[in-house]
Parts: sequence; structure tokens; C-alpha cells
Amino acid sequence: MVENIVLLNNATSATLELDKVTTPNYILDVCTWGEMQSTHHSYKYVNQVGVYVTGTSLGTRPVEITGWIVANNEDQMTSLKTFLNRFVNPQQLVTLSYKEYKLDFLPDTSIKYSATVVENNEVVCKFKIEGTAPDPLFRISKENQVAAATTRGLFHFPMILNKTDLDPPRAIFGLREPSLIIDVYNGGAVGVGMKLVFKALGTVTGPTFTNVATQEYFKINKTLVAGEQIVINTNIGEKSIKGTLSGVTSNYFKYRDFGSTWLQLGVGDNLFRYDADVNVDALEAYVYFYNKYLEVQGCY
Repeated sequence: MVENIVLLNNATSATLELDKVTTPNYILDVCTWGEMQSTHHSYKYVNQVGVYVTGTSLGTRPVEITGWIVANNEDQMTSLKTFLNRFVNPQQLVTLSYKEYKLDFLPDTSIKYSATVVENNEVVCKFKIEGTAPDPLFRISKENQVAAATTRGLFHFPMILNKTDLDPPRAIFGLREPSLIIDVYNGGAVGVGMKLVFKALGTVTGPTFTNVATQEYFKINKTLVAGEQIVINTNIGEKSIKGTLSGVTSNYFKYRDFGSTWLQLGVGDNLFRYDADVNVDALEAYVYFYNKYLEVQGCY
């Protein structure tokens, strides 16, 4: 049973917490997110027994939340309803948080109130929020980060200068830790997209990120200068390539190599290799992604 959820309107940043016990004015009654439907794509030949399944696609997920407004008087009830009237907008994405999981959905209608006086008066009012989650998967709240190559800071206080009989005093301010092959582990239940970030420490030409197993790759046909950063988003419905230099962000889609694939992370280990046509030592690469799950409801 779901006992506590938090809703966030992504357009207005307004939040609404619903709990069965602790929230004073908005009380959770029932929250259900149904189950997603799947479609098995298949084909068959004449006289064939059974079918060949070529793939399975997942549909959307219905969301339904019912609750109660509790007020002390008519004026307070009006104020609480006004908040809900603005909060639930079919044009604005809402994020539902349950435990450490999140699910995005779009309301199907504006807020619904009960039509009976017993359930809709100056002190109590029953309401319903119905919606559809275009991406039916729950994601973990914390984003995963994997670094392909970084510079680890070593400067600290008190500073100690290393000295030998043959060498002058010296201090190491940072240590470059390169790794051309990285393992990105997807601990979720399904394959997901990612945000791939290239950062240039100097002049770099043609940064590339390649899946070792499939040899699929994503390449940017551009010469990057020191301080330039490129973010490649391969998540379904969010695909984009953005570049930032000197605080200005631009659309870098035109620099995508024609043979590039919008790389995805399979369940489990994913081995990738990053490279560049020129000066790979001046390139840093990061991968950001969320673990996603089919179902998450559990016991308290």
C-alpha cells in the first residue's frame, strides 16, 4: 500500500505532499499506477508453427491519485482548492516521488472534485488526479555518474614539499587518471539512455565514444578548445546535442557524425572506449544515467 507520495509540477516547481497521516490539509486516499502494457512484434511464414518474436515494446502507464482536502472553514477550503486548480494542468509534466523512485506523468484532465455534498463541502472535499506516464518506467532518484578520465586534485593544506638529494622541492597539484576503456554498470531492470559529456582540457578533435561489444559509436566532428563541453543526451524523447563555451550554450546537432548511434545502456555491464582523432589526452568523458524499473511498490 502506498502511504506517502510527493508531486512536483515541473513547470511551476510547486510541490504537493500527500500522506495518509502526517499531512494536515491534503490527505492521501489511494495512489495507483496500474501496470504497463506490452506489444510483442512478430511474423511467421506459411505452415510455420508459432511465430518469430522480433521485439517487444512497452506502452504507457495510467496514474490515478485520490485524496481529501481538510480545512477549518470555507475560506481555507477555497484557498486549498485554488492551489490544486493551478497545480494540476494537462499541459504541465508532474513528477511523482515514491520512496527513492520517481515517475513522470501528464494529467489527463484538470483536477476532479466529488459532486456530492457529503464529499465536497466547506471542511472536507474529495479530489482525483488522473494521468498518463509516457515513459512507464520508474527511475531511481539519484543519478549515476561514471568518469572515463578525470583530473584528481591533490593540493591541500598544510602543503608538504617533496624533496630528495637529487631533486628540487616540488608539489603535485593534480593527478591525471586516464582510462580508455570504462565499464558502465546498469543495475536497473531495463536498458536506458544516458547523458554523455565530453570536456576539453585543451584542443581536441573528433571525440568518439564506442561500445566495445557492438562497435556502435557516437562521434562529434568538431575541434574543441580548452574549456569547451558537449552534452549528448541519448534518452528516448530527449535526444539532443548541446555545446557550452564561455558560458554560452548552443545546438551542436550539426557536428554529429553521420554514422553515429544514439547509444543505450543494456542491463548489467557495458564496456565503452573513448577516443579522439587528435589529442585524446586532453579529453575528459563522463556518463550520467538513471537505473529504471518496471515496478517498485513494496511494504513499509
